[in-house]
Amino acid sequence: MKILQLCVGMVGTNCYIVYDEATMLGAVIDPGDNAPAILAEIERAGVKVEWILLTHGHFDHILAVGDVQAATGARLAIHKDDLWMLTPESLSASMRSFGMPRSRYTQLQPDLLAEEGSTVEIGGLTAEYLHTPGHTPGSSCIRMGNVLFTGDTLFRHECGRCDLAGGDFDKMLRSLARLRDLPGDYTVLPGHDAASTLEDERRWNPYMRQAGGR
Repeated sequence: MKILQLCVGMVGTNCYIVYDEATMLGAVIDPGDNAPAILAEIERAGVKVEWILLTHGHFDHILAVGDVQAATGARLAIHKDDLWMLTPESLSASMRSFGMPRSRYTQLQPDLLAEEGSTVEIGGLTAEYLHTPGHTPGSSCIRMGNVLFTGDTLFRHECGRCDLAGGDFDKMLRSLARLRDLPGDYTVLPGHDAASTLEDERRWNPYMRQAGGR
């Protein structure tokens, strides 16, 4: 598995291009903005993108979906509980909460409304949705091998905010406890800021520690 990372958009969202080096089939996780840069990296790497996988539906994770999908023909997956966030009305509200004007946006139509345990096959890779609500109702982590793409659920020594529409801090703590209790260690690739490991978060993340015995 090969992972390419781009930082895109006004709030520094981590967009990941993940592909199977044996088949060169891949996925884009959270194309939040700057579709030209994402598409240039896909072309440079020689990847055939089959899926766009969303960790949740906030504007800073979805703005480039339409353009990337149009250029690649990729299918789109998001957890079913965040489907409501893919409308222009929800996008406008999300952007206003950050003091940003609405940009050009096309209604998105997912090909897969994921649930807990939903899987997508990409060449020899398997992407599995782990439902981790709190930041949004449908916030999910995507597990691929020994990597967790944690979106805005788990950051390095932090967690995602819970004060936006659909957020719930108690659910966030339960989600963090669920991640903490996964067996073994994982590389943690979050939706913003720096990478970490699950073991490091177990030791040092105050919110994961606050989750206690949930």
